[in-house]
Amino acid sequence: MQESSADKIHYKDYVIWIRSYEMKAGGWVPKALVVVPEAEGNGQHELQYPAEAVRALREEADAEALALGKQWVDERLARERHDPVIG
Repeated sequence: MQESSADKIHYKDYVIWIRSYEMKAGGWVPKALVVVPEAEGNGQHELQYPAEAVRALREEADAEALALGKQWVDERLARERHDPVIG
């Protein structure tokens, strides 16, 4: 690994850190870290494409990492709406 990006995006009360990284052999691997808000229990979830999922440009990898992070948040929120905690 060489250089990495680290952009912070706010999305539906979550924070998505874009952390795509450059492979020594060339190309970028999409990677994101989703930070769960305190109201939903805190924590974080790392999302990464397989190392074989190399993109030619950092911008492409970052765009895919952001899409992956947003999808994870949307799916989590959808699960919470359909499966309320009983207690």
